Amino acid sequence: MNRFRPLAQALATARDRLPSREYGVFTALGLVGLNLLVNIGATTSFAISGRSETWRNFLTWQLVGSAFGLGTQLTFAGLVRVSSVQLAGAIGIGLAFVSAEVVTAHRIFHEPFTRVQWAGVGVVFLGLMLLIWGRNWGH
Repeated sequence: MNRFRPLAQALATARDRLPSREYGVFTALGLVGLNLLVNIGATTSFAISGRSETWRNFLTWQLVGSAFGLGTQLTFAGLVRVSSVQLAGAIGIGLAFVSAEVVTAHRIFHEPFTRVQWAGVGVVFLGLMLLIWGRNWGH
């Protein structure tokens, strides 16, 4: 007897009850853009918090970052709803991480990037694109 059969059946039933994934391209692109923005907001807020000189500023920016963090979780869930976990993960975690690091570190805090670091950003971005589009090449 398979111990995991009831769990598998419950998951299949839950999956079948989900709404249709027939969402428009604009909905998906809007969620991607919003996910990137809230990720950048969270990363920037936590960085400001880390550089705060008073407990009050530290806690204030922690709360702001946490609010943005909730936004990242909600937009990630939205991406899963309109696509797949694999695609949402590549966009909502990978692409957001790279963009948040570049925007926060380089653009907002004016931290220099070496050529090797820019190459790393490019390699990560290329890897994310392979995750996103590579699923169609294997068939």
